[in-house]
Amino acid sequence: MDDQGYRAARAKAAKATKGAKLQFRELELATLADAVPPGPEWVHEVKFDGYRTLTVIDAGQVTMYSRSGLDWTAKYADIARRLKALKIDNAILDGEIVALNEHGASSFSRLKAELMAGRSDELQYYVFDLLILNGEDLTGQTLLERKAKLETLLASADFENHVIYSEHFAENANFLPHLCNLDMEGIISKRADSTYHGGRGKTWLKVKCHKRQEFLIVGFTESTHAGRGFRSLLLGYYDGPTLKFAGKVGTGFNGDLLQDIRAKLDKLKVISKPFSKLPPDVGRGIWVEPKLVCEVEFTEWTPEGRLRHPSFQGLREDKSAKAIGRDTEMPVKAAVKAAAKEVRGETPPGKQRHPSAPLKTPDRIDVGGIGISHPDRIVFPDVGITKLQLVQFYESIAERILPHIVNRPLSLVRVPDNVDGQQFFQRHLPERGGLHNVQVVNVPVKERTEDYMQISDKLGLLSLVQWGGIEFHPWGSHSDAPTLPDRMIFDLDPDPEAPWDNVIDGAAEIRERMRELGLTSFLKTTGGKGLHVVVPIERKYGWPAIKGFTRAIAESMAQDSPTRYIANMSKAKRKGRIFIDYLRNDLTSTAASAFSVRARPGAGVSTPLFWRELTPSLRPGDYTLLTLGKRLKSQRTDPWADYFDLEQSLRPEILNALNIKDI
Repeated sequence: MDDQGYRAARAKAAKATKGAKLQFRELELATLADAVPPGPEWVHEVKFDGYRTLTVIDAGQVTMYSRSGLDWTAKYADIARRLKALKIDNAILDGEIVALNEHGASSFSRLKAELMAGRSDELQYYVFDLLILNGEDLTGQTLLERKAKLETLLASADFENHVIYSEHFAENANFLPHLCNLDMEGIISKRADSTYHGGRGKTWLKVKCHKRQEFLIVGFTESTHAGRGFRSLLLGYYDGPTLKFAGKVGTGFNGDLLQDIRAKLDKLKVISKPFSKLPPDVGRGIWVEPKLVCEVEFTEWTPEGRLRHPSFQGLREDKSAKAIGRDTEMPVKAAVKAAAKEVRGETPPGKQRHPSAPLKTPDRIDVGGIGISHPDRIVFPDVGITKLQLVQFYESIAERILPHIVNRPLSLVRVPDNVDGQQFFQRHLPERGGLHNVQVVNVPVKERTEDYMQISDKLGLLSLVQWGGIEFHPWGSHSDAPTLPDRMIFDLDPDPEAPWDNVIDGAAEIRERMRELGLTSFLKTTGGKGLHVVVPIERKYGWPAIKGFTRAIAESMAQDSPTRYIANMSKAKRKGRIFIDYLRNDLTSTAASAFSVRARPGAGVSTPLFWRELTPSLRPGDYTLLTLGKRLKSQRTDPWADYFDLEQSLRPEILNALNIKDI
């Protein structure tokens, strides 16, 4: 649209507005992003922890609406009274009602307490947009044009710091860490040249300091303490039409709040359990119609789809129960591109998609914030596993695999098509880049420096799977000190003719040898036909010492039982025996990580085991991409629960006895 057409459209809108009674209109909503967008076209505002509020001023009357269109003027009586000081014919303001805590940060729990007490004189209204002013529709103007008019308007009256203009900040003002340190909620980033539209688009992005969202209250568990009201709330959300269980929350309540919520729950219809299967620790729940919405802060989602360390923040009367889904962060690069298209008018700003619904294009699906191309491609032909299923598996176990692979030099087994075809052992990133949250780490190797890849979060993990990565092979050391290993690994690799009982005995023998030296070890399958015994150690000795020690153990076992074990990797000499592979313990050497899928038929997974599972009935092939989820859900405890907490090291006298020097 040219400038003349643009002005004509604005004039037509303004004419249509004059004389008409102003009413509630749909709010513009922000899309959750994984980072603050860069560039001069973006401005940034503080994200407040309160109630989104649209205010309509018309002929001296002030009406304040919740985000869903409920008239909450009575709740905000003091703010509404103050807004009457504006000398205008009419206006529509968009902003957030907040209450500040003792540290000066917006506090949703404080806001709830004030409203429950029927008070509004301590509330503040931060206004960040102006849609209508004196009969003129401003929604077709740019954000900065609208905000300039808003700032002038609010400066025309003295609101005694109860109605406040929400300032914005330009690029390079990265104050997100500062806001998070002040316990604020986050940032809203907006395209400076965007117009105002209803629904959720990409020209407004929100970046949060903490994981926090709304959930449905689907039930509760009774308390054994008289007068407490309930022990915990049972939570859920919609995945399309399906109600999903999200866990329970039992903290964040005071006595009055417990009784108030219980009174509301008692008014709801009791229903039968809405889930076919629940974790055993949920206990006996009383299930109710999912009509109440609450806000919960938590640290992470577990692989089983439950909230970790949830804390109740308050009920949300402004959110529709049917709209509650699971929030998914959008990669900021994709959001920035989409916002540019919206501004250019290439794509209309759409209605909010359901938070749990996948983003689909003709051959692309969003999983965990990463766009997955060719999701239907069969990666494991023998069992029919698709690329989408592979990515979804890694998303589901991200919390378990990441501690074993983050912040380490990392190699991949990449499969461009399927595991029956060509495979690559990938150590370095492509020059073209383009991978989300995958970094380059410089490692000194034999008097030269080489660039390896490294990840630090789930986005990096899923990005590498989208790139074709199936197997994850981390170094036995961290990127900040690659020459100082923090684990040893013994890989028991049996010849096809070697008896399985010998593999079992070999793993048990390594465990016993480590125990005699004061070291605790851990067991896992390799994802293939062998076993790994892993020994975490403090970063005290270099690779030469660790390789020398593991070699001495392997050679000692081979000498003691030459018909069973061999410390030589020669396949010709391995017939009927088990290779105790100590060569994984060296600079640049790797082994498949715990929870890594293997790029082989069957989609085996390297699976941590309890030592008590080391029996002749153990079958490593039983642990696959298709079966591991059931195993993890049924586990009451983690077989490797103490792995990252152990502080143990090889004693110097052991290395001296073996004549091993740390060189």
